Amino acid sequence: MNWGNKIIVAFICFIGMISTLVYISVNTDFYLVADNYYEQELAYEEQIQRIKNANGLNEQPTLDLNRSEVNAKLAFPVAMVDGINEGTVSFVRASNANLDQSFPIKLDENGIQSFDLKDFTSGAWKIKIEWKSSGREYYKEFNIVI
Repeated sequence: MNWGNKIIVAFICFIGMISTLVYISVNTDFYLVADNYYEQELAYEEQIQRIKNANGLNEQPTLDLNRSEVNAKLAFPVAMVDGINEGTVSFVRASNANLDQSFPIKLDENGIQSFDLKDFTSGAWKIKIEWKSSGREYYKEFNIVI
């Protein structure tokens, strides 16, 4: 094989490699953290205030993960239970937005809400809790690994 044939083989290999990389990059799904990230960024000052409100509470909500029963328990202080007007608990999977789930806050008389995690994909999850109590808005995040 002379040097001219080697150049042609190298050129064909290079084109094949570039074509493969283009095919892979075009078919890769890229999930944004949120579809409306620009609007959320503009309203982040309000989010900072919600976080400050939650951090200023005497008793913080807690999230307990029970790996043997594959569930999580969100517990609010009993004194706060009656004041919660509305709220949501969002389970966010950074690697795949299609797996995200959101639930309304429905506490029992002890201030506890349970979540069955058996249908959740194992891996890292971010739990975002937003609630309104006595006219103030609050926000708290937890990171768990199922």
